[in-house]
Amino acid sequence: MKIRSFLMMALVALLVVGCAVPMQWTTVPQTQVDPVPSELIVEPVVDAARTDLAGRWQGAISVMGTELEIIVNFSGEDDALAGTIDIPQQNAFGIPLHSIRFDAPSVHFEMLEGLGSAAFDGELDAGVITGVFRQSGIEATFELVAVDAEPVAAPPVDASQIYADPSGLFTVPIPTNWTVEASEGYGILASPDDGILVYVLTVPAESALAGIEAAWEIIDPDFDLEPQQTQQAPPSRPGLEETFVVVYRTGDPDRLVIAGADLLEGVAYVQIVDAELAAFQQRMSQIQIIGTGWVFTQLDQEDLTGVEPLPLSEELLAELEAYIVEKMEQMEVPAAVVSIVRDGEIVFAQGFGVHGPEDDRPVTPETHFMIGSTGKTMTTMLMAALVDAGLLDWDTPVVEILPQFSVADPELTQTLTVRNLVCACTGVPRRDLELVFNAFEQEAEDVVEELATYEFFTDFGEAFQYSNQMVATGGYMAGAADGGEWGNLFDAYVQSLQERILEPIGMENTTLSFEEVVARGDYAVPYGQNVMGELYPIPLDVEKFLMPIAPAGAHWSTSLDMARYLITQLNRGVAPDGTRVVSEENLAETWEPQIAITADASYGLGWIVDDYKGLLMLQHSGNTFGFTSDLAFLPDAGIGVSVLTNGRVTNLFNEAVRTRLWEMLYDQEPLIDTQIDFALESMRSSYESIARDLGEVDAAEVEPFLGRYTNPALGEITLSLAEDRLLFDAGEFAATLRPYEGEDARESQYLMVDMALAGLGIRLVTDAAGDPIVVLGAGAIEYTFTPIE
Repeated sequence: MKIRSFLMMALVALLVVGCAVPMQWTTVPQTQVDPVPSELIVEPVVDAARTDLAGRWQGAISVMGTELEIIVNFSGEDDALAGTIDIPQQNAFGIPLHSIRFDAPSVHFEMLEGLGSAAFDGELDAGVITGVFRQSGIEATFELVAVDAEPVAAPPVDASQIYADPSGLFTVPIPTNWTVEASEGYGILASPDDGILVYVLTVPAESALAGIEAAWEIIDPDFDLEPQQTQQAPPSRPGLEETFVVVYRTGDPDRLVIAGADLLEGVAYVQIVDAELAAFQQRMSQIQIIGTGWVFTQLDQEDLTGVEPLPLSEELLAELEAYIVEKMEQMEVPAAVVSIVRDGEIVFAQGFGVHGPEDDRPVTPETHFMIGSTGKTMTTMLMAALVDAGLLDWDTPVVEILPQFSVADPELTQTLTVRNLVCACTGVPRRDLELVFNAFEQEAEDVVEELATYEFFTDFGEAFQYSNQMVATGGYMAGAADGGEWGNLFDAYVQSLQERILEPIGMENTTLSFEEVVARGDYAVPYGQNVMGELYPIPLDVEKFLMPIAPAGAHWSTSLDMARYLITQLNRGVAPDGTRVVSEENLAETWEPQIAITADASYGLGWIVDDYKGLLMLQHSGNTFGFTSDLAFLPDAGIGVSVLTNGRVTNLFNEAVRTRLWEMLYDQEPLIDTQIDFALESMRSSYESIARDLGEVDAAEVEPFLGRYTNPALGEITLSLAEDRLLFDAGEFAATLRPYEGEDARESQYLMVDMALAGLGIRLVTDAAGDPIVVLGAGAIEYTFTPIE
């Protein structure tokens, strides 16, 4: 688990009360970006005849026995040159150059300004520039070769440009389609619709909190909002001294103002976000890109590239077992199963806990758990296998295979390709409420058709937008390509997955059939969570809500099956028994970054392309109503781990086990527990606050709102009173409502306190005509229910 941004620390407080469907706990990376894919790097071809600067130059800075790749692009004439520099290993692209002088053969140019400014002085000879690089008292050599090729492409992420602090102390990425304005002493990053403003700056300060106060004096001396929540967090990355975050009372539930700062050597690095709620929801990933993308000039990046992991000794595994037991107790995880693979072998597989409250059999590596969205990776492996079979191509338009497919934009409908269904890059947003409210009336074909009704949050390719329905459509499209027909898409997907992926790998207990799971009789009981954060057992049938989007998250598996799957991934498509399941080429396509999630993690095709301290890491987690999974592997080290639990949103635990394993294997300082303790305390504080702010139902107040309502997207609901309990009944599920009376509460706001949508807020208000209406959610995720006469 890697927590970088004070913004992420504030999200729990912002989202837990009534803004949207409670999402899985998502942590974000803090270290450097994955390296530029090798196929994007153009080998230098020396043009010995080059006597001018205009064009592309590729090379490296050599310092203390290491090399840092750089790519320089010059444009214009010798007497009026402009230029930029890319430093891929530092996720820095398009840094403007200045003070460019060329008096053949002498070459001089500079990047950044102030304390962090860097100067290059060299000579051009036979198409090669060699010379001296100087920055902050450090002197190194550099070499640049004129390259006869197109400029190298940056990784396919949103952060295609950077804002460089004028003092040279930091840079931050600028998300796609955002603008940046340099003001006096600070930068302002603005979203395309100006719904979000992000201020970034440094100020001298003795503490991070004092730095925030000083930053406001620079940005807006008249700022007078009172803090609603102030938190000191563990330093957001090694080397920083402290981190503070402040959430302000705005007096407007549709406006968010958050400030945070990191302290380093007497300087506070401050970021302030002022956002409309709807824009914040729509562009959360782009805000994460900024928050996670800070590069501190004075802070070294951790990099384990080339480091060999330690052996998985008995002592190391015993220490990990003890850690798992300790964390399960601390986080109240009912049961867990952990498997580790290395170099093609299962080296650890152990269950912890029992099946359920009335079944004290210990869980084992062969016990069934649901894996949620981790199953998306199996769907994209199936798609890769179908590309191998010549039944589709990654760039085949979807409508050629599934003519019934459409999205809200008719033109985009015709151009979206097979890979676009599973790239999280189309702009189609998460729409889990449509799923939960309509699950029992939906078939596979309904999920496909419903996509046409979803408005886009962002433009195609602009921002990460996670959509279960899009991935499910990808699975159903695969079934259609493999011989299925409209009307039997679900069965076609199941059959194709079974024959092309599960059977060849040997995953004999991975299935989408509840009947098979129940008949086998070895499954963990799912535990849901109420609005106070308490876990409790729930009926197995609750999990059937996921069946309409089965390819995106309704898979059952076991820890041993997941270990076999990890081996197949690490073997580049070869099963444990040596069977080639999918080609290395097309499996690699699923690992390729498609859209940025943060500054240093991207979404591939069903995978999160991440890193652990410079090491490429592929991972995905999954959440259902009562299960949580985490799957991760380090391809270059040949190591992978699967963590399955039967608790809702136990992501902190699952990711802690994974990260502690990496720390132990690479002999790293154990930092994960500090982050976990802080995150747990923050969550517990939020839950306690909600519990204090839940009121009792006033029958007289709710009486005018009792009855039946409908919404075009979510269908019919009923509000009723039963023994002073206000009940919300959607048919598929029912929930108890209690008034929410927190200082950030909206007018007549109530919260669902129990499954399946604990924490979701509704409002009982009247429309312009004075008629009662029920408003569910807020901001960009809002639905209005009107009375049924």
